[in-house]
Amino acid sequence: MIGKLWWAGILVGALVAGCGGGDDEVQDTGVLLQPVLETPNESGLADMDDPSVWVHPTDKSRSLVIAAAKRGGLRVYDLQARQVQRIDIAYDGQGEPANRFNNVDVQYDFNLQGKRVDLVVASDRLQDGLRIWQVDAASTTSPLVDITDPAIGRTFPTRPDPADRLNKTVANPNDGDNTAYGLALWRDRTNDKLYALVAQNNEAVVSMFELVAQPGGTVGMQFVQTWQFPYVFKGQDLTEESDTDPTHDFSPQFEGMVVDQQTGVLYAGQEDVGIWRVNLKTRVAEPAPFVVTTAFDPTSPIARDVEGLTIYYAAGGKGYLIASSQGQSHGEAPTLVTAGRDDTFAVFARDGNNAHLGSFALPKNTALGIDGVQECDGADVTNVALPGFPGGLLITQDGYNDDLNGLDGEEAATNLKFTPWAGVAANFPGGKLLVDTSYDPRNP
Repeated sequence: MIGKLWWAGILVGALVAGCGGGDDEVQDTGVLLQPVLETPNESGLADMDDPSVWVHPTDKSRSLVIAAAKRGGLRVYDLQARQVQRIDIAYDGQGEPANRFNNVDVQYDFNLQGKRVDLVVASDRLQDGLRIWQVDAASTTSPLVDITDPAIGRTFPTRPDPADRLNKTVANPNDGDNTAYGLALWRDRTNDKLYALVAQNNEAVVSMFELVAQPGGTVGMQFVQTWQFPYVFKGQDLTEESDTDPTHDFSPQFEGMVVDQQTGVLYAGQEDVGIWRVNLKTRVAEPAPFVVTTAFDPTSPIARDVEGLTIYYAAGGKGYLIASSQGQSHGEAPTLVTAGRDDTFAVFARDGNNAHLGSFALPKNTALGIDGVQECDGADVTNVALPGFPGGLLITQDGYNDDLNGLDGEEAATNLKFTPWAGVAANFPGGKLLVDTSYDPRNP
């Protein structure tokens, strides 16, 4: 159901208290907790992954959703889930894919040779680097323009030495493993610098790079710092692998990451372990995750894998950190079923110590013929009032669109689902959440 007038009958009466900010709770809107739009299917080499919302500076109706489709390239959609732009990958001399865009993020008002521009940045796993586009707000057909510095270099030319990960590194071949993976952007308003936080595939490593304007209008990067996290957690070797026992099959890697643009705190999801916090202003990582997965606490609200992380901002430091509790309940047997946590989204308070407030799932919308969300790899939420989404918009990747193949691990089709934030807020199982459109992503 693409581009139809879905809001007729669904957003009727969707007037909320607190739209201008503050601590008011959302009132009963009548909005259901269901996806109301979905993007076209992706399949084959194209596997939808991480989305990010870009808000148009003058015309909110022309805002966009940008998403990584791995070896399918990059996709750009409008607010009716229609494809606006398709950026395909390159191929090497043997006809093999030369790019794999894994995660994507948006940042506003980057100083490019004295001109303020909006950037879209993606991690490229096969090139072990970053790809950078400028957003042309005037274009309706090709809004993303590639401005990557040709000499940008690799993110991870080395990796921890398997024989002594804590003390030594070794040269890292550029073969698509141990390369650029998870990604988040942060603009430090105290020095007007823009940073990319990049996770290393298969490793417990997150590195920080400054994005730097180059002569000629391109953007490169400079290495700043690396944080190395545990390869052994609570006695469990995170490099242990097993094809027969999922309780002994682990990975140390991070993927889902998001930075609180006001506090400068990086939330980084170590998929099998939990969510860590790093203060980017002081460059100090906390000694333990603030929440662990069910692998280490059976009562935890998040199952491994923990994937996409995103923040809904509200006034006064309020709002929510949302984590995709993907779980491992689907695919070829044996699977790891975590009742009540698989295919859910855990909501944590943005302030304080990030208390868990409850969790929700995104069920199918039978009226519109849209299936629910399973094995969500990535998510993004915006509080900005957009046409059709007056309380904000939640974008989620659906790892099994239309539940094809019985969720057996063969992902025949993936896509993105669009859900009104007002529907999440009004029907949240842990109690109604805030709807607050006061935060401006251009001036956080």
